[in-house]
Amino acid sequence: MRRTTGRRRAVAMAAVALLAGAAAATGTAAPAVAATGDVLVVQKDAAGNLVTLQTFLFLPGITEQTDGVQAGATQFAVTNLTNRTLTLTEKTPAGVPVHSATVAAGASATFAVTGGDNVALTAPPG
Repeated sequence: MRRTTGRRRAVAMAAVALLAGAAAATGTAAPAVAATGDVLVVQKDAAGNLVTLQTFLFLPGITEQTDGVQAGATQFAVTNLTNRTLTLTEKTPAGVPVHSATVAAGASATFAVTGGDNVALTAPPG
């Protein structure tokens, strides 16, 4: 069991390093393609165990990205490092909205989700 925890920590640290690298690379990008910010998504199960960890980068012109809820995940935590409020909408595989909420710029939030659904992260154009 400790071996799994060590792997999870290694994965989490690698993701943080990638996020830091993406932020550093963003700082050197030309103004036309400068990122508007990162979004860190952590999916956990009912016991609080890490299911998956991902980052998204919103560039000018990108207003929506989608993340699938992994099997076993019951929580969808979002850290919004963008300069815009994000709307999160959970949808069933058939595309039926389950619920929607917002996460302010620079804020974090956790949402209850169902495995197999999708969560659309939508930022207002601008």
